[in-house]
Amino acid sequence: MDHATGADMLALLIRDWAGLPVFHVPGEGILELVDALEGAGAALVSCRHEAGAVVAAQAAGLVAGRPGIALVGRAPGALNAALALHTARTDGAPMILILGQPSRAIAGREPYLSNADFAQAFAPSAKWVGSCDSAARLVESFSRAWSEALSGRPGPVVLALHEEVWHESIPRAGLPGTAPVVPRPQAAPDDLDRLADALAEARRPLIIAGGSGWTAAEAAALAAFASESGIPVATAYRRRDLMPASHPLMAGELGIGADPVLAAKVAEADCLLVLGMRLGEINTFGANVFEGYRLIEAPVPAQAVHHVHPDPAELNAVYRTHSAILAHPGDVVAGLRARGPKRHALTEWPQSLRAAREAFTTGRPCLGPLDLNAVFRTLRAALPEDAMLTVGAGAYAHWPQRYFPHEVFGTQLGPKSGAMGYGLPAAIGVQAAQPGRRVVAVAGDGCFMMQGEELATAALYRLPIVTIVVNNSLYGAIAASQSRMFGRRSGTALAPVDFTALAGAMGVKAWKVTATDAFAPALQDALAEGGPTLIELITGEEALKP
Repeated sequence: MDHATGADMLALLIRDWAGLPVFHVPGEGILELVDALEGAGAALVSCRHEAGAVVAAQAAGLVAGRPGIALVGRAPGALNAALALHTARTDGAPMILILGQPSRAIAGREPYLSNADFAQAFAPSAKWVGSCDSAARLVESFSRAWSEALSGRPGPVVLALHEEVWHESIPRAGLPGTAPVVPRPQAAPDDLDRLADALAEARRPLIIAGGSGWTAAEAAALAAFASESGIPVATAYRRRDLMPASHPLMAGELGIGADPVLAAKVAEADCLLVLGMRLGEINTFGANVFEGYRLIEAPVPAQAVHHVHPDPAELNAVYRTHSAILAHPGDVVAGLRARGPKRHALTEWPQSLRAAREAFTTGRPCLGPLDLNAVFRTLRAALPEDAMLTVGAGAYAHWPQRYFPHEVFGTQLGPKSGAMGYGLPAAIGVQAAQPGRRVVAVAGDGCFMMQGEELATAALYRLPIVTIVVNNSLYGAIAASQSRMFGRRSGTALAPVDFTALAGAMGVKAWKVTATDAFAPALQDALAEGGPTLIELITGEEALKP
């Protein structure tokens, strides 16, 4: 019987099931698998830091709709990945983190590079942490990891493998040709009937859509349902690409930086249909900054709240909802459309929401020589509608959030965890997974320095990513919070960094922009390059708030 090593078998499973680049930092415990992946013809992307590799993998998983794959070595590498794993969990990103463990012979003896109990270390962040110490159980372990990453609310899983797995021989006949099929929970017909009746009877209904796991067809169906029913739609934080920005019933985005008028309108609604969004703190900020659970009254909302989510752990977790429906949101939209949604005759309600959205996204110029309002409008006009925009965390992120509209589904990625450093490695994950796509990463100076080493990764693989760094030598979001809370700032000023020179040191062409008129020609040149580029925007404190 034909046999193969565990390393070769796992390499084939990853290549055939995921079909995505594998992001890794080579190290002890995974070297055999890296070599086997190379031999199997799988695409490998070697990153500078384990957190960058995991962010790239989760971004690839989000755009592909199947688990992204990241490989890291023993304890130092694995623990470096912890924050990115937490972000993947918060974002509902399907991914599998594979890490190496020492041999069974020395397990429990404090072996070199492995003194962590990964099940304990990663339990708060991962959906599942598994361990495999025998090649005979490798297919079983990887199949479960795959299913766990995609079931319910998608998310990251961790699979630790002992050295024996790589070298043991197993029959090739045990290699499954296809990935496991993960079932989707379905709403009961009676629940859909009651939901349709509730929406028809409401005078001020509002749909709030969010979460991961949507497809382009399902997002299009959501927009169609809004048109057919006349019900306006708001989106969860950093999910505004679920509704076309120009749609007359697109009401805006919740979370950090939301329009206070939209928050007030949510309070006025008499019926909320929450589709796929978690009812946690970041999605329930009220009109004031960082006041969670104020958008909707907790624990018993003043209005009727109908919560649809594919994970039972999310239903009734915080709020006592009017109805809790265990189902995929796309399937519920399809079921409501099939029932022939009633067209709401009232026009004042949706019109007031849309008028508020248009006023908010018109805004005002940014004071100073560099107008970020104009910068992001210029960026939007220069890019195709399906371009991907990735951002990290910081005050700078309010500008694209407000002035960079999304017309196409799947064109926005940003961490819901509040983690800085996300934008660039996420852009690498998207660009590597979808090579023909235009991808732009946006970061603040503090945000960029958290994972800026991955610019060298983009240079190594000649990935045509445009990175825009908003540089004000300040932890802007924290500085604003300190000023609001204490009337002064402490420890938020940053040493100046010449990002144009830093990019040049990595072989990346870069431009420094200090005035609004200089941005468009710099962007045109950056987009014309065949590899990674960087544009540094020099701003002052006027850029802290749109």
